[in-house]
Amino acid sequence: MLIVAKSTQFATQRTKMTPDPSRYSVSSAFATFTDPETMALAIGDINSGAKPLPLERGRLRFDGMLARASFGGLNLGMGRFAQGIAQTAAIPGVHTFMFATEPGIMRRVSGRKLFGRHIFHFRPNERTVTSSPPGMPWAFGIVTMPFERLTAHAPDLMGAGHGAPLDDDRMFVAPAAAMNELIALMGDISGVIRSRPHILAEPQPSKALAGAVVDRLMACLSQGLVKPGRAALGRHRQIVARFESALEERPEEMLSLGDICRVVGVAERTLNLACQEFLGESAVRYARNRRLDLVHARLQACDPATTLVTNIAMDHGFWELGRFAQAYGLRFGERPSDTLRRNTH
Repeated sequence: MLIVAKSTQFATQRTKMTPDPSRYSVSSAFATFTDPETMALAIGDINSGAKPLPLERGRLRFDGMLARASFGGLNLGMGRFAQGIAQTAAIPGVHTFMFATEPGIMRRVSGRKLFGRHIFHFRPNERTVTSSPPGMPWAFGIVTMPFERLTAHAPDLMGAGHGAPLDDDRMFVAPAAAMNELIALMGDISGVIRSRPHILAEPQPSKALAGAVVDRLMACLSQGLVKPGRAALGRHRQIVARFESALEERPEEMLSLGDICRVVGVAERTLNLACQEFLGESAVRYARNRRLDLVHARLQACDPATTLVTNIAMDHGFWELGRFAQAYGLRFGERPSDTLRRNTH
């Protein structure tokens, strides 16, 4: 049965199979999307712990597709956006690899460029931002696997001088032949998911496909090179950590770029560059959105009969109420009073 879903239907329309009683389970799904947030959540469903979100809502006409499959602990995703919108996610508890599946396209991943024969390994358990140049599509493959599965292949990686286990973000440059084989295999699996998902219900072909993906990926990593990262990326990661810590401790004081730079202890240009690389937006915008999130949470928890939106907004540093209402509507798709009124407490 071909599974095609639009937007919110994706979460419920899927093929789920248990090919044998030995706890080796297989599931797959294919969907098309017109809403970036729904597709972001579907990408997150490749690994159940991820919660990606688009950083841009309602600005661009969006269409995308995603095929995904889970073979035991190995999870695969193959997709494409017509407009490569920025997204952010933290993927816990697994190794995650992403690569381009079409020539001539590029994606920025926390300050690095992902294109061609490059394969990016995400730093486990850390927020990562990905974005594309304006108007450029993004076609991608994603492979996630548990730590212990990659550990079994550690000698191959260590033999290539890469070091193991992988505990940081890392950019591999794969040999052309190995990369082409990986992309072709992922394309074949995507085709099976779209038109012949019943094949995956059989233990032998599903396990063979899972093993082939791991073998192709390991060939790319062990035979390839590791592209050195810029030293500045490490410093920028530390700056962002201090920035987020300050926001957590005293968000109401982080109202202007000058205030933020004074607390974090860096120049404006450096702070904004670090935030763009690791958070996907400027420091001021990120701080404002954090305060909007706090307002939203308060409005959801308060009694409408005894609460004024104005008071909560001002408690969080929003003094220009017209601009606050506009920013709130853009972020949450409703007025602050609507959020408060919907509360049942």
